[in-house]
Amino acid sequence: MRIIAEIPHQLMKITILGWNDKYQLRYELDKYEQMFKFDMNNYSLDEVKALGEEMAEEVLLRFVNMRDQLTSLSKSSK
Repeated sequence: MRIIAEIPHQLMKITILGWNDKYQLRYELDKYEQMFKFDMNNYSLDEVKALGEEMAEEVLLRFVNMRDQLTSLSKSSK
């Protein structure tokens, strides 16, 4: 697995990795991670970069939901 590109973002780390003929678009925020895979035969690097930027806001909202879910589960288990 190797880092191919990074997409600048104010809050998240967004990395495009290459592995097994796939681009892996990885978003990281705090202790949370989301990853999307794209076949290199069907998508160019520029297309994956554009998708990464386009998806960023929705991914960030999903991170908020993930944190809320974990917080809620942590409180209910105590």
